Amino acid sequence: MKPNQLSKTAAFIAIKFYGLTRLPSFQSLFEDSVISFYDRVVQRLPFPLNYYHYWLKYSWVRKLYIWSEELLLPGDLLHIIARKYYIRQLVKELTDDGYEQIVVLGAGFDDLAFHYSQKGFSCFELDVPLMAKHKENFLTANYPDSRHPDIISSHLREKQQLLPFGPNSNIYADRKTIIIAEGFFDYLSVNHVASILSQIRQYFSNSPALVTTHFALDELPLHHRWSFKTGVKTVGEELKLNNNINEFRKLLSNNEFIINKQIDHKSMAADLQQKTGTELPILKGFYLLMSK
Repeated sequence: MKPNQLSKTAAFIAIKFYGLTRLPSFQSLFEDSVISFYDRVVQRLPFPLNYYHYWLKYSWVRKLYIWSEELLLPGDLLHIIARKYYIRQLVKELTDDGYEQIVVLGAGFDDLAFHYSQKGFSCFELDVPLMAKHKENFLTANYPDSRHPDIISSHLREKQQLLPFGPNSNIYADRKTIIIAEGFFDYLSVNHVASILSQIRQYFSNSPALVTTHFALDELPLHHRWSFKTGVKTVGEELKLNNNINEFRKLLSNNEFIINKQIDHKSMAADLQQKTGTELPILKGFYLLMSK
């Protein structure tokens, strides 16, 4: 993504989450503060994206939106709920286990670092300059009296792959740290991902935990794979990591991140369908992985 570009992918993740959590069954999965956060995010998106805030309040619009989204890419909508819900579960498991610092790579409009900042954790977000500035302005305007995460402006290019870690960084190298990569690695080449994982491993004196998503596009039918890639290109971004799940796990393990928990789309769908009564599926090939 370009350094002066607002991530349309991040914007539509927020929009889809906002739209689905207008439904009580999905809203019940999250705290009221989370629902309120995304309500404010979508309301303050730049024109014309902010129009979704008004229209998705109407049930007939939501039904039409869900129908059209499921027609093009079945499972894409519920996977948004799944990634937010299960990442929260994994992070809670880690914080209960004594992890005290959270670093979110490519945070976008996510609320997790802000949420844990309120609980006294050291929280950091890394994002490209325009996104970082937008997030800072959003938090200052909407939560002026709250503790904010430290938002670090960083544009990781293929030819300049260094993370903003070092002697001048506010990120503590000696704390038990959670690295969150929600949809972050998908837009990077294999070599770039390996470089970032290596830097993370070398910087922290205590082995950090990693919570990451992965799309194994080989598990999607060809026409759905085309829809997925085309949708990302339409908003000015490009998927670069085409590893299947075993290749991705090997990439992580080669950099000493050994996966001890993996959640696939089938188990997520079965759990959420039981909890909410929805019949929506979850995108095939979608995984959540945790290493600690």
